[in-house]
Amino acid sequence: MLAKKSDTRLSKAADAIGVSSDTLALVESGKHCLTLNQLRNAAEKYDFPLGYFYLSSPPEKSFKPIPDFRVEPSLHGVDHYRLNLEIKKCRERRNIFIDLAARLEMEVKPFQLLPDESARNVGSLIRERLGVLDTDFNTLKFEDTYAYWKNIIERDGVLVYESQYIPDKSGVIGAAMFYDTYPIILIKRGGNFNERKLFTLLHEYAHLLLGKSAINDAGAQVVRRDDPSVDGLEARCNALAGEILIPAEKIDLSVYTGLAAADKMELLSRTFKVTYTTAAVCLRKLQLISNTEFIHLLDLRRKANETKSQSKGEGARIPRENLMRLDMGRPMFKTVLEAYSVGLLDIFDTSKILNLRVKKIDGLVSGLRR
Repeated sequence: MLAKKSDTRLSKAADAIGVSSDTLALVESGKHCLTLNQLRNAAEKYDFPLGYFYLSSPPEKSFKPIPDFRVEPSLHGVDHYRLNLEIKKCRERRNIFIDLAARLEMEVKPFQLLPDESARNVGSLIRERLGVLDTDFNTLKFEDTYAYWKNIIERDGVLVYESQYIPDKSGVIGAAMFYDTYPIILIKRGGNFNERKLFTLLHEYAHLLLGKSAINDAGAQVVRRDDPSVDGLEARCNALAGEILIPAEKIDLSVYTGLAAADKMELLSRTFKVTYTTAAVCLRKLQLISNTEFIHLLDLRRKANETKSQSKGEGARIPRENLMRLDMGRPMFKTVLEAYSVGLLDIFDTSKILNLRVKKIDGLVSGLRR
């Protein structure tokens, strides 16, 4: 019986890695080696850093890869080595940006904390700080809303990075890393997470306004302040993000009288260019819908997203330079190109930092000068 269980485990492991059971048996006995791609498959399947396979002996349960792979001090959330790598990458990019900004003699603006989150009309006060105008939303297309908010938050001195490599297994869709100057927001990009990006962005910005670093999971967006199972800080950031996106004093409650819950969600979403889910959360906070209606609306959105995900075809290919601009944010991307254009960086260092081919760099600098 034990032999059969062992054979089953060996067979499953071999299938996961992409080799035969006989080959894996030889590997385990030390008579054969896996290829690099097979090692990568094994690392991905069993959630180990690739470097584990190069150790002289199996790691103990308490083994940690290297100190630099640790979670950012003061952050709270899921400890996952690939997530930690993305956080490490954000720190390194920030250090490069600060160095180049100093050498280019760019003005450094200290990040201002929120004086009082309980202040009346706090959402409108923050929108005023960011230079948000109500008229902006009259012509703003829904698909451009995230880019709009990202741009104005970057103008407030925040480095907004995106990554498609944050593992789903971590449950994390965003992180906030507070610093007195150039704090960081990290956003998960791709798949079904794109619909959550706007609220996640504002949620992380709320963390920075409170001066609190944190990692936030995929369930944070739809949790209300009065839910006792949610950490108080996350609930405060939810409320603050919602208030920035949809300030309560800007809502004419009489317009929503007599409308069905779904129609209220549609109207609020269209007016403030937010997702249906964000609109539903706001409607519940304002008590314009009941808790039963709120749960029903969220269930409708979940089903709609599942249907959209199943029917989604292959999207248009995005140029790599545009992807890297998303990953690094406009301030970082632009500063690196400016440093190259004035001779602070050579073309090879610029290529390495931006993760682009050398032949792309001069064309991007020409576009910057237009």
